[in-house]
Amino acid sequence: MARKTIHHMDLETLVEVNKGVVALTREPHGLSPADSQKLSELVVQVQQRADNQDFDQALAEKTTLLIYEIARGQFFRTGNKRTALVAGLAFLLKNGYTLDIENPELVGAVDKAGIAAADLDDLFGVIQSLAKKHPVERKGWEKAIAQILSSNRDALTKMGS
Repeated sequence: MARKTIHHMDLETLVEVNKGVVALTREPHGLSPADSQKLSELVVQVQQRADNQDFDQALAEKTTLLIYEIARGQFFRTGNKRTALVAGLAFLLKNGYTLDIENPELVGAVDKAGIAAADLDDLFGVIQSLAKKHPVERKGWEKAIAQILSSNRDALTKMGS
């Protein structure tokens, strides 16, 4: 049986997620060269994470790492936790799963990760319990992210205030 391929997000897509997230609240986008390098390293970490596991387990681990490190790393000038949520949802959608980014348990875990009050395992448990199978998103990353931003505009704007 052929192994399913996980579709990974690149640095440029992560930067576009942040630009879209902060545009909702008219905040400035900002990313230093040093933080850009750290995000590039994160992209590689996510790609290499859990490659010896089955698709579902690997996807949950990769999604958790992506969300956790963006929320915790504070790479962008503003909107890091919102960026983490949107990037995580886009990553899941491109790989056949979905997640309610307004779920209070998820938002709380991401908030806690952002202030070092939750660890990777805490967030993994939440993501694993909330992620549901969904038809694979066939659109390009840009269209998928635009749809996520549009359909979650009010929640993301409220999170930014």
